[in-house]
Amino acid sequence: MNTGILLKNLVFNMAKNSKKEIEKIDRCISDLVYDKQQLKKAYNYYHSIRDPEQFRYLEENYGIGTPTSVSFTPLVKKHIDVLVGEYLTLDPEVQVTCKDDATISNIMRDKKLKIDQELFNYLQKYLKNSIVNIISGAQEPKNDPFVEKELQKIKQSIEENYVSEYETAAQNMLKFFRTSRDFDLKNKMSILYTDLLVGGLCYYRTKPTSDGKNIKFEVLNPIDTFVERNRNEFYLNKSPRCVVRRYLTETQILLEFGSELTQDAKKKLLDNKGERRYENSDSIYVHAGYREVPVEDPELYGELKPTPGVLGGLEVSPLFPFGSEHAVVDFNTIPVYEVEWVEYSSDEDCLVKHEGVKIGDDIYITRGEAKNQGRSMSDPKNCTLSVNGIFFSDRNGNPFSMILNTMHLQDKLDLLIYYRDNLIASSGTVGDWIDLAVVPNALGVDFPERLAKWLAYKKNGIGLIDSSQEGAQMLNTTFNGFDDTVKAQSIQAIQFAIESIENEVSSMTGVFKQQLGQIETREAASNVKYGARQSTVLTKQYFNAMDLIFKEVNYDFLNLAKVVYKDGFTGAIVLGEKLSKIFTALPEYYTVTDFDVHIQDSSEVYKNKESVQLLNMEFVKGGLVDAGIAVDVATAQNMTDLKRYIKNGLAAKKAENDMLGQLQQQLEQAQEQAKQMEKQLSDLTNQNKQLTQQLQQNNQAKIELEKERIKLERLDIENKDSYNDKLVEIKKKQLELEKAQMFDGNPYNDKILDI
Repeated sequence: MNTGILLKNLVFNMAKNSKKEIEKIDRCISDLVYDKQQLKKAYNYYHSIRDPEQFRYLEENYGIGTPTSVSFTPLVKKHIDVLVGEYLTLDPEVQVTCKDDATISNIMRDKKLKIDQELFNYLQKYLKNSIVNIISGAQEPKNDPFVEKELQKIKQSIEENYVSEYETAAQNMLKFFRTSRDFDLKNKMSILYTDLLVGGLCYYRTKPTSDGKNIKFEVLNPIDTFVERNRNEFYLNKSPRCVVRRYLTETQILLEFGSELTQDAKKKLLDNKGERRYENSDSIYVHAGYREVPVEDPELYGELKPTPGVLGGLEVSPLFPFGSEHAVVDFNTIPVYEVEWVEYSSDEDCLVKHEGVKIGDDIYITRGEAKNQGRSMSDPKNCTLSVNGIFFSDRNGNPFSMILNTMHLQDKLDLLIYYRDNLIASSGTVGDWIDLAVVPNALGVDFPERLAKWLAYKKNGIGLIDSSQEGAQMLNTTFNGFDDTVKAQSIQAIQFAIESIENEVSSMTGVFKQQLGQIETREAASNVKYGARQSTVLTKQYFNAMDLIFKEVNYDFLNLAKVVYKDGFTGAIVLGEKLSKIFTALPEYYTVTDFDVHIQDSSEVYKNKESVQLLNMEFVKGGLVDAGIAVDVATAQNMTDLKRYIKNGLAAKKAENDMLGQLQQQLEQAQEQAKQMEKQLSDLTNQNKQLTQQLQQNNQAKIELEKERIKLERLDIENKDSYNDKLVEIKKKQLELEKAQMFDGNPYNDKILDI
């Protein structure tokens, strides 16, 4: 492979044949540069500017005039702004792969070495542990089926997740490109998208800075960019010729091209500075409140005196056609044409890109072969222009402009609004016809005075009649009243026509009122979802076109980095709001490599982002994630961040719920233990109560027993006393009986009865 062809970095010198180069520069300019009237009109309509002469005939109304004029009510601009705004909410993720055979071979080798190293490390660790266990007697030698499964798992993980140093270097450089303030990529992509929708085409240029140490990425004005399109190629950088026109002051020219200009060229440039005039100088037309000098000939630019202060607010496009209501501000800049063309070189047997510059009318810079040829290792014989972009065109190659395709509807809308406003402005009132003869002459000398007094009397309920004056006989004549008010039906009909135009534009652009924020309260949710679904289908083509541009921008940056950063590159990557990472890309990993750039489908990302955001709201409502994550999800730049926020939120909430579950379980266990202890306490209390009752009962029984004992003791004592008394009495009776027996001689007296 001839790397000299791949990375040709020639030292500047004048071309071998300057005259021939000049001829080719002039030929490119004469062939390609033209006045893009239709494109200018498209941008004017986007900025709400219309040729004031277009509807002048209506406003003049045959010399009578009208109470209103035809104004410009933006119709399509808001549709374009919505699409650009939707695109800005996305951050397409870029994936880089290598495609040249040499690099792929190196990657496969490095991957195999990585797999072998990881398998070796695992086996070494496993065998070491096994030997220790065998020596210690903890286990017997045996075949472990787990080892084979683990080895396969390691191999599969590396196969799926391996990222080579080549891809890492390219990926880091693209992240730097996307986040660097110097490139301002997001803002420039929005301009490219606007250009694509307004004019059906967009241009950008990537080239080394003047010192050759960095990359310059610039969006080109489609009106001042001219490309001879190669119809066999989709991207414009594969075209054979291009011209970029810029308007610069003498100072700006010297700063940018001074090192390439001869002393004669510098002298020619500075001679009569400020007095030279160029037919195609950068003139800007601004709305003028007045004109000090009437304009009879538009070519007499020097006769014009613009309204003071217009330089402080040039809100009017420089594309506005010259007219009586506008003044021109001539900055006296010099047109500079930067020309590139590709031609075959027999010496090198390949296509070679040439560069040249024309300043004004007669100053040339012939650079010969370009420093950066824009080649690839897969196709080294071809080269590309520094200018790139796409045509958003049909099969016939005609650019599709959203503005130009709806321009007729814009005119219809403005005319309808004009007729509606005229009806309202011309609207009168309801009144009666008054015969002049009815108004008495006695009320005043002048008729206006008489009429005013007559109306005043009439308002107060007094109708004055002078039957003696001439014309009084007509008093009996009946006069009908009149109604000059605007009819509601007319306004409604016009308003209906306006709404029909707006709906027709939506069906053409794919931007419906749901996206424009015009959802009515009574509108069903199903209609809102249907409108959003239809919009996604119709706008997919726009997102797809921007995906192609974004991919090509990143691809061009990588290819140019091979030349500009050929000695390596160190930069900082923004990782978050407060985090950044310093990286170093070694030249051996990107300077001799062909890359492919892949991005996600933006329309799918947009749809998925909306779905995920809605799903996140359901998660919040369901308590699966914290409400605080909604801010991160709503502001997420890409699907990776979006998924990461939600996954982290779900994981954090799960961990929190698991902890709460454990705490709840512990609480339930504690509550259960408390219940058991409470039951035990209750049982003990009941037992104690029973024991207390039993004790009380026992005590009462003891008292009763004691009472019974005492009673019994008392009874016993009483019984003993009674017994003794009875015994004494019996003894006494016995004695008396014995005594009686002794005296009566009874034969039975010897037997004493026991009583």
